[in-house]
Amino acid sequence: MGVMGLIVALTGFFIDWPLRWSLLLIGIPTAFVGLYVGASYVPMHYLLLKPRYTSNMWKQIAENEGVKGKEYLLDAGCGTGSTSINWAKILKKGKVVGIDIYSGMSGNSPYQAYRNAELEGVINRVEFKYGNILEIPYPDNTFDIVTAGSVLHELREEGDKIKALNEIRRVLKPGGKFITIELLRDAKMFFAMLFFAFVWKPKQYWTNLLEKTGFKNLKTEEFKRYINYAVYIAQK
Repeated sequence: MGVMGLIVALTGFFIDWPLRWSLLLIGIPTAFVGLYVGASYVPMHYLLLKPRYTSNMWKQIAENEGVKGKEYLLDAGCGTGSTSINWAKILKKGKVVGIDIYSGMSGNSPYQAYRNAELEGVINRVEFKYGNILEIPYPDNTFDIVTAGSVLHELREEGDKIKALNEIRRVLKPGGKFITIELLRDAKMFFAMLFFAFVWKPKQYWTNLLEKTGFKNLKTEEFKRYINYAVYIAQK
C-alpha cells in the first residue's frame, strides 16, 4: 500500500492540473500510512511473531501445566507448522496434528509444514492436514490439548470466534486444555499500527469470550514486547 501510494504521488508531478492535486492528496497520505505500518510490521513479524524464545515459552507453559509428554495435541491454524513443531519437540511420546485452511499466505501449505518438521527432526510425531477451525474434522473428546497461535483474531465476526471456541471445546477431552496467544490492542499497538490495530482485540475481550463459551480455570499472562501479547490457558 505504501509503495503504491508513493507511485501515485510521484505520478502526480507529471500530470497537468487539476488531476495533479487529486493524485497528490490521495498518494501522499496513502504512502505515509503504508510505509509507516510496513516499517512497524517488519520488526513485529521477526521480533515477536517468530521470536527466538518461542520454543522456550512453549516449554515453560508445558512444564507449568504438568504436561507429561505423551499427550495428543491439535494445533488449530498451524500455518507452516512453527507451533506444531515446538510442541512435537516437547511431546516426545505424543502426537501433534496441525490443521489449516492453507490460503492467503505465501508458502503456507502442508508440504512446507512437513518440510519444516523434517528439518527439525520431528516428522515422525506430526501430521498436517486441511481443516477449518469452524468445523474441526475430529470427533468429540479427541485431544488432550488444543493450541492456536495468533489465529482467532483472523475470524472477523464474533459469531465465528464463538463457533471456533465451541469447536475447540468440543474436540477437547474432559479436563483438556486450550492454549492460545493473541496480540493485544493497546496504546503501544496503535502507535505502531495506526488504525490497523483494530484487527486485534484487547485482553479482556478474549477473557470474556473464553468464559462465555464455557471454558473454566482460565489463566492469563501478559508479555511486554515490541507489541504486547497475552497467553490464555483454559480448561474444558
